[in-house]
Amino acid sequence: MARARRSKGPAAQPFQRPEGPPRIALRSIAGPAQPAAGDDGHDLMATIESEIIPRLLLAHRPDPIAAGRCAAAREAPTRDEVAEFARIAACHDLPAALKMVEAVCREGLSLEVVLLDLVAAAARLLGEQWKEDLRSFTEVSAGLGTLQQLVHVLGPSFAPALPHRGLVVLVAAPGEQHTLGLFLVGEFLRRAGWGVEVAPTMAEADLLRLLSSQPVAMLGITVSNEVTLKPLARFMTAVRKATRKRDLPVLLGGALDLGDFAEKNGASLHASDAREAVRWLDQNSPGRDRAR
Repeated sequence: MARARRSKGPAAQPFQRPEGPPRIALRSIAGPAQPAAGDDGHDLMATIESEIIPRLLLAHRPDPIAAGRCAAAREAPTRDEVAEFARIAACHDLPAALKMVEAVCREGLSLEVVLLDLVAAAARLLGEQWKEDLRSFTEVSAGLGTLQQLVHVLGPSFAPALPHRGLVVLVAAPGEQHTLGLFLVGEFLRRAGWGVEVAPTMAEADLLRLLSSQPVAMLGITVSNEVTLKPLARFMTAVRKATRKRDLPVLLGGALDLGDFAEKNGASLHASDAREAVRWLDQNSPGRDRAR
């Protein structure tokens, strides 16, 4: 099947204020493939809230005391399971994806492993399949949107109610289009007791005002395309000038090897895993229980 010729990546653009509500939200769980209004979307949400989420809670029964360290009673998802999960996501079938999550949770897989080794792994696989011309841009977009919706649904089951230890703000680099990782990191940070604002499309001016007016504990930035590195370096300079906390930790994450870039541009950490971000913040936050 022929594919349109791809560019090397999305063109780098400044942060922009989104027009209208976010594209992915819990109450728009039916997604773009469904009617914008009508009974279908409401029926789907009602089913998720009344049947699927309670079953997930019973299947997993998260332990607030062992937050972030949930042991799985079965092995991590196999390559075949990840491939099947990616296929379901690409079909924009959220109920089927939730049903598969429920099944592996009942087999003893923790939601922590589900998020990292099933959801994140499926997202990586979709990206690889697109690069290899095995899936169309539309299929991959639908798949990533479904996975992001899934994270919204699973979030309340994953994160117990813990004290607010400080505010962490998570954004996308200028021009960055891949934001699923932000939501995954956000859920792990919430589970560890941090207040989290995930704002991938926040306007740069709004973000700088927030950093200058609130004691943010950490700023996380996702970047997965080399085209975004130059504007990201400029953006990080603006962040340093605006922030109320002069030694604000800046976390970089994404598919690229950003070790050298992080060191040259004053980032505190380049994390390849959501758990790594939580561990670093736990070990380096002043007072360990509240932001400075």
